[in-house]
Amino acid sequence: MKNLILFFGEEKLLIDEAIVNLKNKTIPQGLQAINFISFDGKNAKEEDILDACDTVPMMSEKKIVVVYDASFFKNEGKMSSERQKWFLDRLKRVPAHTYLIFTTSQVDKRSKIFKFFQANGVAYEYKPLLQKDKAFWIQKRAKLYNKSIDLRTAYFIAEYTTDLYQADNELKKIASFVGERVKIEQNDLDEIFSKSLEGNIFEMMDYIGSKRPAEAIKSLNYLMERGEKGAVILYMISKHIMNLLTVKSMKGIEREMIQKKTGMHPFVLKKAISQAENFSAEELEKALKLCQEIDIAIKTGKIDEKIGIELLAAKTAI
Repeated sequence: MKNLILFFGEEKLLIDEAIVNLKNKTIPQGLQAINFISFDGKNAKEEDILDACDTVPMMSEKKIVVVYDASFFKNEGKMSSERQKWFLDRLKRVPAHTYLIFTTSQVDKRSKIFKFFQANGVAYEYKPLLQKDKAFWIQKRAKLYNKSIDLRTAYFIAEYTTDLYQADNELKKIASFVGERVKIEQNDLDEIFSKSLEGNIFEMMDYIGSKRPAEAIKSLNYLMERGEKGAVILYMISKHIMNLLTVKSMKGIEREMIQKKTGMHPFVLKKAISQAENFSAEELEKALKLCQEIDIAIKTGKIDEKIGIELLAAKTAI
């Protein structure tokens, strides 16, 4: 492998594990602490990064220098053309004993620095997995925790997690919940479902349906405080309202047929059918329109993200 490496993409877990795998393959276990150096790419100086590369490994053939979240891949204009030329020239002279790794969620593939890595190093992209691939990944990952999970249940976790880190965290919680039992069942997910993002969205919609705006806002604040992104919350609320509208429009049709047509998970469908009874179609349509209006207002900077989502909860619950 070439010693100049770029790992980019949105699946941070795969990037982090690729780094760990390289570290374990190239540096003896007892020597990793002194031969693995990391920098925060948001404020690291290029000179410091290159100096770290130049120093020889301690009692090891190789060392690794990692620059996490390297900002100049997203914003090439951060460097002057003269400094960029100097930096790229210096990168060509990174010693063979050093693996220099840069990570970033996004890159400008038209930039000189990206093209430089394509020509002089290696660039690996870690895109979000498709749902079916994510479900297979979850199945395989369960074995790491000495558990087994069928594909249908793995699909459920895949559908209601945003990335592999979240999927892995949910899997850890479920593995802990089932204790010594090896097989993870659908019922296990139902038990802890209310603690997930989707579960909190259901809870918030229950408060809205029963005209309790204070509780709805409290539920939203809980999601924001635990680090859920406002854009994700707003998207999940919109998706949830559309699901309620769908099942409401199919009232009288057998549940199995609704599940087949919508592709909704049976557990989610059961809760959605029950919750849809709390709303009229007109109320749901107004709520969906309000979601769209607030989304535009947030994206155009007319309203703060947190205030916008709280406003959505308050207006729809009145």
